[in-house]
Amino acid sequence: MALIACGTQEVQNKNNTQTEVKNATSKIAAIQYPETKKSDVVDNYFETQVADPYRWLEDDMSEETADWVRAQNKVTADYLPQIPYRDELKASLKNLMDYEKVGAPFKEGNYIHTFIKMMVYKINMLFIAKKVKAKLKFS
Repeated sequence: MALIACGTQEVQNKNNTQTEVKNATSKIAAIQYPETKKSDVVDNYFETQVADPYRWLEDDMSEETADWVRAQNKVTADYLPQIPYRDELKASLKNLMDYEKVGAPFKEGNYIHTFIKMMVYKINMLFIAKKVKAKLKFS
């Protein structure tokens, strides 16, 4: 019975969280996307006509594409601050990402090297050892 109760509580908590997110999200202003130009480009692939109306966006060096990206970024920048649970979500993601990361070891000469990102220092550190089972020593 206890296992069923635990599972039921988890489902209830999940439903409550989903309801809270829906309620918070419903208060956000509707997004007004900028109009995106379409062109009449059509390619013929093995006698099949394939429309490519957004081909102009593939030129990432054009001023027209840069203007379109700026307009899209403005929509995003205006929308994100409206999310009421954004700070909590950001903190949760930061917490999930802050852990020690160990790179793949590699041998160079008679030494074994590995990079370790220690969250205490917030930098990648290079560790060098003579043996595979060497203990890490900090100085």
